[in-house]
Amino acid sequence: MSVNTIDTAEKFASGEATVAKLAWTRAEVAADRSWSIPLPAEVIAEFKAYRKDIADPAALIDTIERTDVDLPHLATFSVRLREQVLGRFGFVLVTGLAEGGFSEDEQRLFYVLTSLHLGEMLTPYGRLHEVADRGYDYRSADVSVSKTRVKAPFHTDSTSKKVFPNVFGLHCFRPAMEGGRSLLVSACQVYRQIAEETPEHLPSLFKDHYRNTVTPGDENIPVSENAYPIFTWDEYASGPTFRYMRHWIEVAYEKAGEKILPEDAAAFDRLEAVLADEDNVFDLTLAAGETIFINNGVVAHNRTEFTDFPEPHRHRLLARAWLRVPDGI
Repeated sequence: MSVNTIDTAEKFASGEATVAKLAWTRAEVAADRSWSIPLPAEVIAEFKAYRKDIADPAALIDTIERTDVDLPHLATFSVRLREQVLGRFGFVLVTGLAEGGFSEDEQRLFYVLTSLHLGEMLTPYGRLHEVADRGYDYRSADVSVSKTRVKAPFHTDSTSKKVFPNVFGLHCFRPAMEGGRSLLVSACQVYRQIAEETPEHLPSLFKDHYRNTVTPGDENIPVSENAYPIFTWDEYASGPTFRYMRHWIEVAYEKAGEKILPEDAAAFDRLEAVLADEDNVFDLTLAAGETIFINNGVVAHNRTEFTDFPEPHRHRLLARAWLRVPDGI
């Protein structure tokens, strides 16, 4: 694995203005709600008019393309969403779809259309991947956090070296009875805090580390071929990129028959502590009909443990979409 970290360190140093722009604290996000955008009435009306001619919305979810529709209001609105998700805070919450009275399949279709207007939909899990408790625990099985209800660690989506969604979406159909809050942290804020307070840990975060191969399509790839740094620059996305989930790094080292070096483990400990710093963590709970798009390269996310309603039809259900949104790279 690569251990030359000088080039990445120089890029982060020369790109400090960009890092500073993308760094934020909980208080800053709470004070500036530009990240929350209601759906304009004309977008809802446009989709209702489009929906009238659709016999079965579910039949289009996996096949419809951006070029198949002419939705100018959604196109204009998506430009605003793209600017927000690639901008200052790295996420955007879309509210107001519930007011349209749409069925779950209609919501899925609108979610797909919005995603297609933002960029390319990546499909290792299909266009939409259901996020619901299936009785698993990622700590004892090679399954993604999306199939569990246990508290998730801070992470970014995709362990695959070759598949990186620079943006992902989560649409909420049904929230949990209790819990299931989304926790967000600026990876650039985390980097700056480590660089200022404990810079000795940066080389470990700039070098390659094995990652477990849990992304569909990677099953036959040895972990030795699925190694990359935690922090990179202009590699997986434009500017700084953070790719991390400690659990899958530790599992990958076990599979490779290697031990994590003490200095690397210390760097991971420091990284986890800064990610969990309450001053850095912004939390929100998605309501039914709300969608959040997150810049997967500069925002780490987490989810609190949740408890479902007793009735199966009320169980927590979200849909995740992986996107490749043009960002200049």
